[in-house]
Amino acid sequence: MKNKKIGCLIFSTIISMSLVFTGCSNNDKTGKLTSEPKVKEKIVYALNTAPTGVFNPLIANTTYDDAVNDLVYSSFLAYDKDYNLKDDMAESHEISSDNLVYKFKLKKGIKWHDGKDLTMDDIEFTFKTLANKNYEGSSKDVVEKVKGVKEYSEGKADSIEGIKVNGDTIEFHFEKPYSVALGKIGTTPIIPKHIWAEVPVEKWTESSDILGSPVGSGPYKFIKFEKGQSVEFERNDEFYGDKAKTKRFVFKVTNPETVQGELQNGTIDVADVSTLKKKDREDLSQKKFELVNYPKNAILYMGINLRQDRFQDVKVRQALMHGINRKDDLEKRSEGNGVLVNVPMLPSSWAYPKDAGLNEYNYDVEKSKTLLKEAGWEDKDKDGILENSKDEKFKVKLHCPSGNKDQEQRALLIQSNLKDVGIDVEILTMEFSTLMQQVVGDHEFDLYLMANMLPIDPDAKPYWHSTAASDKKNTFGWNISSYKNLEADKLMEQGIEVSDMNKRKEIYKDYAKIMNNDVPWVYFFSPNIVKATNPKLKNFTPNTNLDFIDVENWYIEE
Repeated sequence: MKNKKIGCLIFSTIISMSLVFTGCSNNDKTGKLTSEPKVKEKIVYALNTAPTGVFNPLIANTTYDDAVNDLVYSSFLAYDKDYNLKDDMAESHEISSDNLVYKFKLKKGIKWHDGKDLTMDDIEFTFKTLANKNYEGSSKDVVEKVKGVKEYSEGKADSIEGIKVNGDTIEFHFEKPYSVALGKIGTTPIIPKHIWAEVPVEKWTESSDILGSPVGSGPYKFIKFEKGQSVEFERNDEFYGDKAKTKRFVFKVTNPETVQGELQNGTIDVADVSTLKKKDREDLSQKKFELVNYPKNAILYMGINLRQDRFQDVKVRQALMHGINRKDDLEKRSEGNGVLVNVPMLPSSWAYPKDAGLNEYNYDVEKSKTLLKEAGWEDKDKDGILENSKDEKFKVKLHCPSGNKDQEQRALLIQSNLKDVGIDVEILTMEFSTLMQQVVGDHEFDLYLMANMLPIDPDAKPYWHSTAASDKKNTFGWNISSYKNLEADKLMEQGIEVSDMNKRKEIYKDYAKIMNNDVPWVYFFSPNIVKATNPKLKNFTPNTNLDFIDVENWYIEE
């Protein structure tokens, strides 16, 4: 349930009323008392990369589209600032004593932005979609362990045994405990059946008209999307919770190189300034801009295409880790604004294996060369580039998103460092949407640069389990590198079947040791986020996994 504003108590005597008004009101410029602060009509929030227009949360695959979806859609439950789950669309929720049944009761009177009633048909449709054999989004795991999902997805049943709807309640039944079930089911955004049932799920990604005009039930209604420029919203006055304090909200695509000037000119109110130099951030602070610091829910990495024979040898991958000066990347270019990682896990997570004795992969050119030689790569013709036994040169192409100065500079560092160990790197810079299609959709790449956004609960299955890999062209798979390790699969499965946090921590420690040794990616670091805001912005309290927490309560006081 959304946080309720605590109002002032009004007492029956004149003196106590005076005290109430003194404590709860503001003076306007005429000296008259006003009960509420004057609020700026809109908040302009800067994005350094444009949304692609996939405004359906079940198939969105970028954080920039997710930002739009966060404002438009809603779910049964929501996290508070301490990561506790609270009722949102749900009137109430229950978990059975054996942790096998999860029950949610829907609030009455919730409406879609187009005025139609949100019903249990929409709820059931949303979750059945995730079990559809043709669904290719990243949320398959939300329902995969519900009873009967396997039979339904294989076409052996017309309904899902473990999803039971009764009036305004829905139950999810599991064969065995699923430790992340409440968070996954509870925070899955609900989509409108009357819109999306008209299109086969396998055609959703092609339905640009519907994708670009989302209809949700969240605190803001979508108004307009100007590709590459902005997304505009207006307050949802029929919202079931607290109405948004700000009438209009705008995402504006802003070049990181101009963000400082735009903040000072007042054309944007909130911006990520993490990539600014420290002195520039200090300058903003001195000019009274608020700076909010928190760990990001992501790690920066270089992905490796394990479908290629040359990368199947773990020594080659370990050589890449030793051959790139990751510490220099963090400390000099990023001014230490983050934490080096040696596994694909958030260092801010309770599950991060700080005491697992992991290989730190210090920068060591000679170690890198030795590992490559052991893997059969030597510079036999002395031209500075390694060859294998077939006299094939070690040449690679590195996909890098354009417009992201941070990643472009990282690509140059990689190119320079790997040249020193005998690997020739060609940098291919392209729009992020093109990179996503080539890398994630078509699997046509050698190496690529990206950030991996990780969930609050460290469920690794969607990213690293063998079943999450796709080797079919134009089929998105979030195990992008196509990493397959049966021992790691087993540990990932155990990690979501055990409820005891201490036992889960030990499981993830063993999992981390495997990922540290196998290095299916070159892990760089988990950056810290620094947001600069209009000094009059109120109730802005983002944290690691929740950029838009309580967005309906944000406002700028004029």
